[in-house]
Amino acid sequence: MPDPAASFRPETARHGQAEVIALTGTPAAMAAEQLAPWLARIAATAFAGPPWNETASQAGRAIDHMLASSRHESFALAVAFAPQGAEPVGFAYGLPGWHPSVRARRTPGPASPPPFALCELAVRPSGRGRGAGAALHDAILAVSGPQQRWLTTHPAARPALSLYRTRGWHTTRLIPSAADGTLRLLMTRTR
Repeated sequence: MPDPAASFRPETARHGQAEVIALTGTPAAMAAEQLAPWLARIAATAFAGPPWNETASQAGRAIDHMLASSRHESFALAVAFAPQGAEPVGFAYGLPGWHPSVRARRTPGPASPPPFALCELAVRPSGRGRGAGAALHDAILAVSGPQQRWLTTHPAARPALSLYRTRGWHTTRLIPSAADGTLRLLMTRTR
C-alpha cells in the first residue's frame, strides 16, 4: 500500500515522539477519505479491549460516522504518525455542534458559536505511551476555534480520563450512550 501520508507530510509538526497533521474543512475531508482504511484499523485495535470491547464492525461504523461528519465545513481531523512510520498510529476528529451541550442541559445563548465536539481520539495500542494521544488532543483543539469544547468517554477509560483531566477537561455528568445506552462521561473544557 502507498504511504497514506505522502501528500500530507509537508504540513506535519513534531510533538514529542509523534508527527501530527491537523486539518480543517475540505482538506480535512479529503484526508479522512484517503486515510479511512488506516483509521478503521486504528479504531478497531484501539477500541477492541476493555472498557470499550468494540468489534471491528462497530469500529467501522465509527469511521463511517467520521466520513459523514467530514461534510461539515468546520470538520477537523488530526492524524499522528510514528517518527519513521508510514502508517498512522492515531487520529482525532471533531466538529462544531449543539448536541453535547444540549445533552448537558447547558446550551449557550443564541449569539454564541456552537461548541466544538471532540468526537473521537484513538491511538493504536502499539503507539501508546509515546505522546501521540496528547499530541492529537492538542493539535485538534488548536484548529477547532476558541469556543467551548465537549466530549464523551467511557467512565472506566483510565488513560483517556487521565489525558483529558491533565489537559483541563472537567466531568459534567453521566449520560447514556446514543449507540447502546451504556453510561458515558460528558466532559467539557472552556478553551
